[in-house]
Amino acid sequence: MKKETTIVLFYILYFGWLFTVIFLTQEVKIVNYFTAVITLFYFIFLRERSDILWFFLGGILVLFLSGFSFTRFKANFDKEEVKLVPYWLPMAWGTTFVALRKLYLLIAR
Repeated sequence: MKKETTIVLFYILYFGWLFTVIFLTQEVKIVNYFTAVITLFYFIFLRERSDILWFFLGGILVLFLSGFSFTRFKANFDKEEVKLVPYWLPMAWGTTFVALRKLYLLIAR
């Protein structure tokens, strides 16, 4: 399979996943499994040198931002809020960072 075909297949899965997450399901377990499959597909077939760094950057960013709240011009960080973040959300942000980076690199070539 050519790399371009794999990239197209990844984006079809990725945008199908986004549609599913946003509109079709509220069942968290299904979203967790589907997100894990998309992430594994990417890292098995399309991974490049610095993709893991971008993936973890996106995942950590959402965990970091989920604990912050701003009230009366004061920033508060609550560790308990981070515990409530579903598993699929950091994976989704990490995959989105990597997918947008790959799309930018494809367009820039």
